Amino acid sequence: MVALSGSDVVPLTTGMRELQLENVHPLRLKLLLEIERTGSISAAAEACAIAQPSASMHVRTLETATGQRLLTRHGRGSRLTPAGKVVASHADRVLATLDSMRRTLDALDGRNVGQLQLAASLTPTVLLLPSVLRAYAERYPGVNVSMRTNPSQAVVRDVVRGSAEIGIAAEVPTVEPIVSRQILVDELVGIAPPGLLAIDRGSVALAEISRHTLLVGGEWSSTRIVTERYLGAAGYRPTRIWVFDSYDAITRAVANGLGVSFTSRTLVREAVDRGELAAFHLLGVERMVRPIYVLQSAVRELTPEGAAFLALLARSPVDCG
Repeated sequence: MVALSGSDVVPLTTGMRELQLENVHPLRLKLLLEIERTGSISAAAEACAIAQPSASMHVRTLETATGQRLLTRHGRGSRLTPAGKVVASHADRVLATLDSMRRTLDALDGRNVGQLQLAASLTPTVLLLPSVLRAYAERYPGVNVSMRTNPSQAVVRDVVRGSAEIGIAAEVPTVEPIVSRQILVDELVGIAPPGLLAIDRGSVALAEISRHTLLVGGEWSSTRIVTERYLGAAGYRPTRIWVFDSYDAITRAVANGLGVSFTSRTLVREAVDRGELAAFHLLGVERMVRPIYVLQSAVRELTPEGAAFLALLARSPVDCG
């Protein structure tokens, strides 16, 4: 049970406590999920192909239908209230059920087009999925694939809620009903602009990087979780921390001399080879590694499309070098 403050409750007239199902439209549920994902009504409206004023109206209608305030403003963005998070946690399952019904009806009419929804964190999206998806497309040309790239904790959420049948992500703490299988091990390395650090045979002293700003991803990033765990165990105390919402933003900021960071060795290999970044390990600190898992729900059976994808994934060679 989620406890709500008085400011989170929309005033209701007598007799309106019951959920108004006729106003809980799939578009409104999708819009709420997009606001949760993007943190912005305007971005969510664009994703749903509607105008922002219309999006705001749909949100207000959904709030009236549920009897709860679902959003709060913060700066230029919006975030879900506790009640909004409750509605969002059910919205994915509702939309997945409706999609399953549509596909079943299509099959009855002989219009059966397979669907596969995937979610993956950045490293497996770049490292693993291109070759697997190419093989999948060649073998199953009649299947439409929807692919979403998110931080690892968001991938877990997508699988739990049913908006993704299969997820691929790094290890993150979770108590959700998930079945996981390790498929590879990823190594994190330090990155800095060339010439910033005194790198000796690929290593840098902990005190050397402590003088520089540490650039990290958002709180849902497994790269950040692993980095903070290893650095904390080594007694590292950064001068200051800057938080970014994307891998590209971090690598560009590092390349422009704003600080140092840690990321997947595979993702920065080409930039290091071109001389745009310098990679390093920390002297006397255990190398940073994290397992990558394929995830599926523990309470829902795989579709034939999902089972076929997992079979291809199991046979796919992975180059982690």
